[in-house]
Amino acid sequence: MINRVETLKKDHGRLRVLLSACDGAGAMELPGLLRQLHDVFVPHQRAKEQLYAAVVASCQEAKDATTLTLLNIFRTNLTVMSNAVLGFFSHVDTDPERLRQRFRTVSTALRSLMDTEEKSVFPLCLRQQTRMQPAQTLRIQTLSSPPPQAGGR
Repeated sequence: MINRVETLKKDHGRLRVLLSACDGAGAMELPGLLRQLHDVFVPHQRAKEQLYAAVVASCQEAKDATTLTLLNIFRTNLTVMSNAVLGFFSHVDTDPERLRQRFRTVSTALRSLMDTEEKSVFPLCLRQQTRMQPAQTLRIQTLSSPPPQAGGR
C-alpha cells in the first residue's frame, strides 16, 4: 500500500497540473477545467482531513503537545482555505474577467497551501505516523488509491 502522505503528494501533482491548465485556459475552456479541478480537489481534501484527524488523535494519545499544537494550526488553516476554495467552486462567476481574477487568488492560495503541507505538515505527519498503532491506521481513499474491494476486503 502506498503511504498516504506520498499519495497525497501525488494528488498535489495532479492539482498543480490542473491549476496550470486553468492558468493558460481561455474564457471558454476555463469553466470546464474548473469543474475538473473541483472533482479532483474535493476527494483530495477529504483524504487530507482524515489524515489530519488521525494524526491529531495520535498526538493526543502520545501526549505530543508540540506536534499537536502545530498540526492544529495547520488544520485550522486547511479548513479556512478549503472552505474558501469550495465557496469559489460553488459560485463560479459568469463574467470571464472576474472569474479569471478570482481564480488567480484561489490558485495562489492552493499552491501556497500545498507547498506548506509538503514542507512542514507532511513531515510532522510522517514523524507521528510512525508512532501510530496498526489498529489506529485508517484506510484513506485518495485519487491514487484503488477502490475498496467488494466483500469488505
